[in-house]
Amino acid sequence: MKAALIVNPGLKDAEAATRAVAVASAARGWESPLILLTTTRQPGGPQAARALAAGVDRILAVGGDGTLRQVAGAMAKAGTSVPLGIVPVGAADIVARNIGVRPGRLRQAVAIALDGPPRPLSVGWVTCRRDGHEPAAEPMLIVAGIGRDALAIATIRPWLKSHAGWLAYAEAGGRQALRRGVPMTVSIDGGPAEMVQAWSVLAAILPRLPMGVVAFPGTVVGGDAMQVLEVRLRQLADWGPVAIKGLAHTDADVAALRYIPARQVEIEPRRPLPVQIDGDLVRDVQALRVSLQPAAVRVAAPGGTASGGATPGGVAPGGAA
Repeated sequence: MKAALIVNPGLKDAEAATRAVAVASAARGWESPLILLTTTRQPGGPQAARALAAGVDRILAVGGDGTLRQVAGAMAKAGTSVPLGIVPVGAADIVARNIGVRPGRLRQAVAIALDGPPRPLSVGWVTCRRDGHEPAAEPMLIVAGIGRDALAIATIRPWLKSHAGWLAYAEAGGRQALRRGVPMTVSIDGGPAEMVQAWSVLAAILPRLPMGVVAFPGTVVGGDAMQVLEVRLRQLADWGPVAIKGLAHTDADVAALRYIPARQVEIEPRRPLPVQIDGDLVRDVQALRVSLQPAAVRVAAPGGTASGGATPGGVAPGGAA
């Protein structure tokens, strides 16, 4: 048996995680792991393709959500059944939290990544039209959003992110909280476009955000539908019910939140706006399309037995659902 490690070397715990995987591999009688480092130009996808070509038995992403989505995207494109393990050393590690891998518990995370039974994980494909052109679709594992949430990410203070992790996202969001909504059209599953005035429109495939906030209760890990959320905040008082719903995990309807199940969503703002894909920013987007590839990869999870029906499937990258 042999694992490949795809490592973001810029993260402070990456070296310790790499050593922990090497020690754990040796303890299991596995071969020494294949170690591939990410770069700014190659943030994980090409490394995953090289690992698959080398015939490894598991691929481990050692990094944050940005590294993980690139690795998972390449594996989804390849249609592989090789399991993906997560060793979370990023700022938020939202995907890891959703599947039950606890950041900060390195030895436990490594054991799950190497031994955990695989379960399905869906991948979203995000196409952003800029300057009249549509580049290749980008993979998404958590949420893609356009509007004030992405504008908040554009104004994150780097020094705060390096010291406070995901709290930097909350601080930046707070500075956008009282800004007005922006006009945009939204089309669900090829249906007619509807004009909305929204603080943000988001398409999500996992339920939880940091602090255990269940922001997207209509989603499940490896599910066959996204949840589109139109956030229609008009005044400061609207934030209260939104916060209570997320933190208390209530089923109560909130007037400012409109949830819609979807396999594909197309969003076009009246003026170019930034888009965030799992916290990574794309600027000056004229139109956004998100399509779902259900059960696209198999991710190592804590306990239980391997989930059935976890073979790759669904929509091809960038295609319609």
